[in-house]
Amino acid sequence: MTGEVFIDSGIFIAFLSRADRFHKFALSLFSRRPMRWSTSALVVAETYSWLLHHSGEEAARRLRLLVPSLKDLILLPAEALHQELVWKKLDHLRGNKLTYVDASSLVWIEERRVRTVWGTDNDLAIEGASVVPGPPRG
Repeated sequence: MTGEVFIDSGIFIAFLSRADRFHKFALSLFSRRPMRWSTSALVVAETYSWLLHHSGEEAARRLRLLVPSLKDLILLPAEALHQELVWKKLDHLRGNKLTYVDASSLVWIEERRVRTVWGTDNDLAIEGASVVPGPPRG
């Protein structure tokens, strides 16, 4: 895999949840770590909250331990300038029903020229990135 990969919440959830339909796929992705990979503090917060409320405190704790253990993972911040760009992105893509976190991810994907996202929905493909594995079929 060439270029940077951006990791979205769905693939973190799949990696940590054995019952998730993409669990085996996520294990495979994480076992062949790309040369460069990133996610954002907002994606981590979203994933932590989802795990806490859907799978319990222990699952959220596993995420907390996982993220710092991922060698060379770049954790992108959510600072004031970035937040202004997120508001602009939401205005630009109005009508797509994007979450704030997805709009933030799209800003990072554009700024870093990311072409591949590890995720389980197509929201981050709106501007041309490839989402692997993408949403469930059928």
